[in-house]
Amino acid sequence: MSKLTQDLDFSGRRVLVTGAANGFGEAIAELFAAHGATLVLADREADALSEVAARLGATAHVYDQSDIASIDALAATAGDIDVLINNAGILIAKPLLETSIEEIRQLVDVDFVGGVRLIQLIGRGMVERRRGVVLSIGSQTAFCGGENRSIYAASKAAISQVTRSVSVEWGPFGVRVLCLAPGRSITRMTQETASPGYTGDRGLSRVPLGRWGTTAEIAKMVLFLTSDAASYVTGETVIADGGFVLG
Repeated sequence: MSKLTQDLDFSGRRVLVTGAANGFGEAIAELFAAHGATLVLADREADALSEVAARLGATAHVYDQSDIASIDALAATAGDIDVLINNAGILIAKPLLETSIEEIRQLVDVDFVGGVRLIQLIGRGMVERRRGVVLSIGSQTAFCGGENRSIYAASKAAISQVTRSVSVEWGPFGVRVLCLAPGRSITRMTQETASPGYTGDRGLSRVPLGRWGTTAEIAKMVLFLTSDAASYVTGETVIADGGFVLG
């Protein structure tokens, strides 16, 4: 077995993936299962989550990331976690002038407050054990904005800033904290909420690689960044967007 293969082996590690019923979360769970991880999967969609968990031999927890009590219950039952993939999130794609205060609060509660609460709860055990990795799924919109995505982009930018600060706090305890910012990728969420400008030729023309990303590509980045192959990387938000932000 090569050193790289050893570094990418998650055997004996417990990995919690939120938003695991579909999209990025499902692809991430599948790849970690293939690399030996013991999986704890969480999502609000009970039926889809059960199917994924059964297929991968994982433990399933139904929870609601907009509800702090539900997040607390997930953390309490998940047990010791070696790697947290903080992936769950929502997208309400609307112009700011048409976005209600209730929708603003919903976006911030799920995409920022809920994620930070889970990092706080799971991270406490990592700090006590002096090992662990936290990776949040951010967004390229944190760096370039996006049409009909003002509050979503702000929430994702906030997650990137939390990542930077917490990496400084937890680094001395051997805990790495990271964020991965995917670009335009085809998932169920983007298909349900995307505007023609996002999915059409105009949107694609802004991607230097000339294509959309895939959930499998994002999963590979997550696996690498949380593995021992990236053991000296912390505090970073890595952008995986085909060059969109640079274009």
